[in-house]
Parts: sequence; structure tokens; C-alpha cells
Amino acid sequence: MANTATNTQKAGFSGLAGKRAVITGGAGGLAVATAMRLAAEGVKTAMVDLNLDGATAVAEKINAAGGDASAFKVDVTSSASVDKMFEDAAAKMGGVDILVTCAGGYKSYANFEQIQEDDWDRVIALNLKSVFLCCKAALPYMKKNNWGRIINLGSIAGRSTSAGQSPAHYGTSKAGVSMLTQYVAKDVAGYGITVNTVAPSTTKTERVVNLMTPDKEAAFTKSTPMGRLAEPDDIVGIIVFLASEEARYITGATYDVNGGRLMLV
Repeated sequence: MANTATNTQKAGFSGLAGKRAVITGGAGGLAVATAMRLAAEGVKTAMVDLNLDGATAVAEKINAAGGDASAFKVDVTSSASVDKMFEDAAAKMGGVDILVTCAGGYKSYANFEQIQEDDWDRVIALNLKSVFLCCKAALPYMKKNNWGRIINLGSIAGRSTSAGQSPAHYGTSKAGVSMLTQYVAKDVAGYGITVNTVAPSTTKTERVVNLMTPDKEAAFTKSTPMGRLAEPDDIVGIIVFLASEEARYITGATYDVNGGRLMLV
């Protein structure tokens, strides 16, 4: 791919040009900003989502800007669907080197006693089981080259209950992502594969904006020392860094990116 940046940021991380990335939740949100930045670094991207039309639109946007992207339909809660997607994406790109798990979320807030069993199962599957399935499917491709980067999207909700209001099933699933990341990182460290979690605070993606009330936005902003909620571009830099050679000795870590809203000691 030509050295044509897909946004105003210049390529600046080493070892990324020519790599192949699978990005889940590829129809919107943080996945889009991540893919645009990775494309600026010379990475081929597979945008994968249950919403194939949305993922295709993102891939077309990247290609129009000089990148190399394709789109695939996947149900990240189904092992058969995930395995088939990785097979197809690897065939299209010539392999898989990087996995970024952006798929996740919840539909609406509910107090613990209001959460129904089917909603609990759905949120845990979307946010935690999906990471398990995608990591498991990605590893054989990475082991072939003794090189790989997995960046899982956690959340401030999985780090502490004191940083804001998220439903219990969502926070629990995101806490599980951080722990799952450590187990995977420990098992595959000898293959040159690093596995890390990025835990953002409330980020103004389309899904979050639709869920958030003005009162909640004001409260979250007030509780953030930097005085504003995160934009997608505020999160992308650490994701791309963790995919690069500069981060080759970092694994099993969770990075809190929250404008100071939560400070763990």
C-alpha cells in the first residue's frame, strides 16, 4: 500500500506497514477511528460486524482514502461464525497479525435486580464470550509467524463501580475482559504475541451518545478532571501503539484512558 495517510495524523509507529488487522465491531464507534489510524500506518484491515452494510461502508471509506480494507459479516458470539470470518479474512489479506476487539456494549441501563437472565446472557456473550472466541480463532494465524498483537477493548466500568453508572452485566463483562487478557497473554508470550486491554471512559461514539442523557453527560464531564468526555481519537493512539514494535515488551496490561476520571493506586 502507498504511504498515503487516511487522516491528518502522520504515520509514526514502527513495524506496522504491511501487517493485517481484524477489527470487530467494524461498522462504527471506536473501530472506525482505529481502522483509519492503522490504515495510515500501512496496515490492511478487515472490518467485521453483524451489520455487513455498515462495515462495508467503512471499508469503502478507508479504500477511498488510499487504504486497503475489506468487510466481513460475523456474529462474534458464535464460534462457527468467528472461525469462518477469520478463515475468510486471512485468505483475503494473506494472514492475520493484529486483532482489535471493539464489538460490545449494552442496550439500556438497569439496576441489578432489574436485569433479566436473557439480557445478562446477551451482554456477557457480546462483551466477554466474543473476546474469548476471537482471541482463540486469531492465535493460530499469529503463531505461524511468531508475531501478533491483540488489543481488547475493556471499559472504565470494568475497573471500578465508583467512576459512573453502568449496568452490572456490562461492568462484569468488561472486568472479565481484563482478566481474560492476562490469561491469554501469559499463555502465548513465548510466541512473540502480546495481549493487552485498553479501558476507556465514556467515549462519544454514536452508540454512547444515543444512550446518554444530558444529565449523565453533564455528571460524567464534571467528574472528569480534564473537563470533557473522550472522543474516539483520544483512545486510538494507545491502541495503535500497543500494536506496534514500540510496545513489544508490554503484555497482560490494562491501560486506563479516562481523562483522570478514575485513578487506580
